[in-house]
Amino acid sequence: MIELKHISKSYPNKKTTFHALEDVNLTIQPGEIVGILGYSGAGKSTLVRIINGLIEPSKGVVSIDGHDLDLHKQQAIDRMRHTIGMIFQHFNLIHSMTVYDNIKLPLDIAKYPQDKDKRILELLSLVGLSDKKDMYPKSLSGGERQRVGIARALANHPKVLLCDEATSALDQKTATDILDLLKQIHQQTGVTIVFITHQIEVVKALCDRVVVMDGGRIVEDTPIKDLFVHPQSEVSKSLLQTFKYETTESDIYELVYNHKNSNDTILSDCIKQFHIDVNIKYAKTLALKSETIGFLYVQFFGQQTEDAIAYLKAHQVEVNRYA
Repeated sequence: MIELKHISKSYPNKKTTFHALEDVNLTIQPGEIVGILGYSGAGKSTLVRIINGLIEPSKGVVSIDGHDLDLHKQQAIDRMRHTIGMIFQHFNLIHSMTVYDNIKLPLDIAKYPQDKDKRILELLSLVGLSDKKDMYPKSLSGGERQRVGIARALANHPKVLLCDEATSALDQKTATDILDLLKQIHQQTGVTIVFITHQIEVVKALCDRVVVMDGGRIVEDTPIKDLFVHPQSEVSKSLLQTFKYETTESDIYELVYNHKNSNDTILSDCIKQFHIDVNIKYAKTLALKSETIGFLYVQFFGQQTEDAIAYLKAHQVEVNRYA
């Protein structure tokens, strides 16, 4: 478990002080996939560098598995880093080394006590690069380089994978493949994944929970479904703008279905029972990591509209006044 307790990070200069993080409190449970989401400058990268001990907070405490991390002791930092793997935006591979040797490097540094060759071959198989072990990074595609980066990050059996914008340098299809690989790795190993990103599509596809940052603060911490259905912060609403239905009409209701009731004839039954008319203005579905949500934007006409809305809510359809 990772705990950040009242973490602040400031950078003073001659005229003023820049506050990169302000009083951040965050707990990440073992096995979670958590997205840290926000625009550039929100404090995401500072946060991840504090988690892995690259920088020291100005205030607050970092706790790993119940033990407060003493960032003044190199031994404590080294021990912590053996439990955390890091995946970078631009891969950070050593170009003079083969794929095999790039993955072997962290094993050498950590004095891996078991068969290194066996572990490297396991990792190459896991990321789908068994036939690339003797190649050099310059001969690989961007997606293949990131797969090497993932294998290297997993080398010492870490408890946590920190991913800092790990798909933003990739095209959409390759990024989707990398996200699918991370989900597969999570299913097989149970590793905790913390994914730093400004891309709403990434958290939609990968994460169970989303932490939204703005101005060095956490402004929202919510399950992924709630982010799309009930965004609370202005930053979240802005990030979700591309998913919203734009309308200038009034009396629009948003109906939200989940996968459990998506095949039921709830709306049809409602229309018949309460003798209402429904004008469907727009429909869409969102495929999240573990479920699909359906959205209908409608207008109701009829004397029993309120009863019809109550009926829909009683059948686990969420009804929100939209416009």
